[in-house]
Amino acid sequence: MAQPSTGSTGITSLGYDPTTKALLVICRSGDAYRYAGVPKEVYDSLFTAGSKEQFIRESIEGRYPREKYPCMAVGETV
Repeated sequence: MAQPSTGSTGITSLGYDPTTKALLVICRSGDAYRYAGVPKEVYDSLFTAGSKEQFIRESIEGRYPREKYPCMAVGETV
């Protein structure tokens, strides 16, 4: 389920699929990152964290496999 506007400076959207445990992070730059195997509890903590970027750096990066999707142009469909 996608969540619009996280209130963080570099992240514009978060999404999570509890079935596959996939976390999607979309940045203001347009880059998107998909983290695999993220437990729902970690997503819930991320969503309520004061600094989403800091939480990702400290609790997600390096712990879960990540795929980067290139920057999307405005109006480009996925």
